[in-house]
Amino acid sequence: MRLPIIVSRLSNFLFFIQRSVKCGLGDFDLGEYLADQNLELAFLGKNENKIWSQVKKTVGARKAEQFRKIIVSFAPAFNSRWRGESQNLLAWQKYFQENHSQSFKRVISDIKKLSGAKHLKISDIPVYLISDITHQDKEICAWFSWEPKKRFIVVEIPSRLRVPGSLFPASILAHEFFHLALRENKNLFLEINKIAERNKGKLAELSGGMPVRMFLEELVISSFIPEGYLGKKHFLSKIAVYNKKSNNLLEWRKFVAYKLNNTAKEYTDNACWIDRKYLENLLEVILE
Repeated sequence: MRLPIIVSRLSNFLFFIQRSVKCGLGDFDLGEYLADQNLELAFLGKNENKIWSQVKKTVGARKAEQFRKIIVSFAPAFNSRWRGESQNLLAWQKYFQENHSQSFKRVISDIKKLSGAKHLKISDIPVYLISDITHQDKEICAWFSWEPKKRFIVVEIPSRLRVPGSLFPASILAHEFFHLALRENKNLFLEINKIAERNKGKLAELSGGMPVRMFLEELVISSFIPEGYLGKKHFLSKIAVYNKKSNNLLEWRKFVAYKLNNTAKEYTDNACWIDRKYLENLLEVILE
């Protein structure tokens, strides 16, 4: 299975500018241009014409032209880094596309069965690789965007992070595809929303400020991957013995993966959809 992994120079340049401004670098105040939260989504595209068209649509023609002229000053700093950054991103592109294609094919098959997303085509969902100069994390960060006609995933890779020998980053990417799969099954997605709303007060105490619907969705997916059974089955991950409750999302993810391991295995092995029973079981585990 060949994933549509995209390494865009312009996308990386625009994100470089955004992160530089947030870090106080550069001589220009671009706050006026970067204030629109939709602009970040406009930075992503397969070609430069599409990206600039999206920027123009987001901030207007006049601001887009001004923005285009001002960012030229950032080019020397970006160009001095891009050769090394692009080589690293291409190595990551190869990692996702080639090294673990069979594992990815199998995990996507399980995700489709669990979510009931029969028509999800990951070949239609671009995955953009962005080098992040501002974080020195030891792991990648990934996020998704869902719109009826514009679905994609972004993988942010710390600039000094090299391709590992483990399969864990591939399981993080699979986690994001799971989010998109849930949205393909509108009934399941609505069921998660309903349960989150009914238990809004209790979940708000645990979510650490995250919207309760998203908090519950994160735990549902993490009970399978990357921390849960699918991570173990397809990517050789270990399920941590984790009995501690916390207001930290990562610790909650480890907690539900451990507590629901047998249930997640049963649903996966029997090709069952995630249903109300599974959701209520998860809720009982975190609220008990």
